[in-house]
Amino acid sequence: MKNKTLLFILIVCIISWIASTVFYLLGGDMQDISGIVFCTGLMFIPLLSVIITQFIFHEPILKNLGISFRFNRWFVVAALLPIAINLVALAVSAAFPSMRFSTETPILQNALEKMSEQIPGINAYGLLGISLLSGLFSSLTINAVVAFGEEIAWRGWLLKQFEGVSFLKTALVIGVIWGIWHAPIILMGHNYPQHPAAGAAMMVLFCIMITPVMQYIRIKAHSMIPAAIFHGAINAGVGLSMMYIDGFNDLLGGLPGVAGFITLLIVNLILFAIDKWVTKENIYTGQIKML
Repeated sequence: MKNKTLLFILIVCIISWIASTVFYLLGGDMQDISGIVFCTGLMFIPLLSVIITQFIFHEPILKNLGISFRFNRWFVVAALLPIAINLVALAVSAAFPSMRFSTETPILQNALEKMSEQIPGINAYGLLGISLLSGLFSSLTINAVVAFGEEIAWRGWLLKQFEGVSFLKTALVIGVIWGIWHAPIILMGHNYPQHPAAGAAMMVLFCIMITPVMQYIRIKAHSMIPAAIFHGAINAGVGLSMMYIDGFNDLLGGLPGVAGFITLLIVNLILFAIDKWVTKENIYTGQIKML
């Protein structure tokens, strides 16, 4: 691994972990608005770390990172695929014996009560549709902007450092780095509030599972912007299983749980099959090539 890469990892982890420690010591709570605000700000630290690393190594700042707004169909894939992924994860969650699909969960009922003030008579399925549409809109706007702060690093600068390395090895290494970077906020209850300690390990596995999909989209799109859209769309729908699953267990249910791992395995296998036997580009089995 290059010295530049190691320095970036050191910088992004130190800044992020110090910020997380300060947030914790000040009494921050991942389950309220302070947690949302903090995590939003945290997502821009990878961008800051890239700039610092480029400055130290005298690289042109924010150059050659795959930032391109030239539209192609992979922008659409990046926005729509997460909807399917989150819905499949919801269905898989409901298949576990300890969990079941329900329109009577306390979280859902609370959401319906608030939404009924704006849309009288709305039911659970109507809220599901609205959630998917609003998630799609946010993935193309505010969520994509926030996710850009991370993706400029993971699928932008950092991926560039692995040019010539095998696709799957790169996905594994970046997935591990990305997952470990999340550790402090996971330990504070983000994503896995029921099992924060085990959740830290689960997040690493989740990042390993989803990274090949995001890498593939980034390479096919010739831009890291769809990766930011995909990231934003995933974040927008990740809470669906918590709303619609009775007996929800954060290690088993939802996209960050075992149900999500099963879903992402299926998605990776489908993309691999398309790549291998339909387009015959062999991106999954080849080396990282950046345009």
